[in-house]
Amino acid sequence: MKEHTVQLFKDNRLLTATISAIGAALCIWALAAFDGLFKFDWLLIAPFGATMVLIFGVHQSPLAQPKNVIIGHLLTASVGLLFSNYLAVTPLTLGLAVGAGLFLMLLFDVTHPPAGGNPLMIMLGGHTAWSFLLHPILIGTVSIVILAIVFHRFIPGHQYPTRVSK
Repeated sequence: MKEHTVQLFKDNRLLTATISAIGAALCIWALAAFDGLFKFDWLLIAPFGATMVLIFGVHQSPLAQPKNVIIGHLLTASVGLLFSNYLAVTPLTLGLAVGAGLFLMLLFDVTHPPAGGNPLMIMLGGHTAWSFLLHPILIGTVSIVILAIVFHRFIPGHQYPTRVSK
């Protein structure tokens, strides 16, 4: 019976898409509800919407694994804050910040494409407080990973995090 259920999930694109969408919706709802409860932006930023695509849509991808999600967002947000605090926002510095974030993610083997938007969001949004690394970045990404782990436990055949072979 279990093998049949797992095969049903693998073979049914509509079912897979529905389950992935429900997971993403529940996760973003939980983060937004928490922020709304405290009237403060503790957990939610726009790039987390793209993170949902990986964590719930292609959870087995190396790019969706917890270390990539958490460290990738932390590295690129750090780059965005460095640039935002010490350089003027220009087309050149925007490009350099995104490039530097990508460089660090590749160097440390924590590539997470949605995190590539963090320097742009931070610099264009005028964020300069280093506490941004704690919240929403660290608390938000850890919350996302925990919610994803719990969600995937209820889906037959899903394992998250996934052991990624090199």
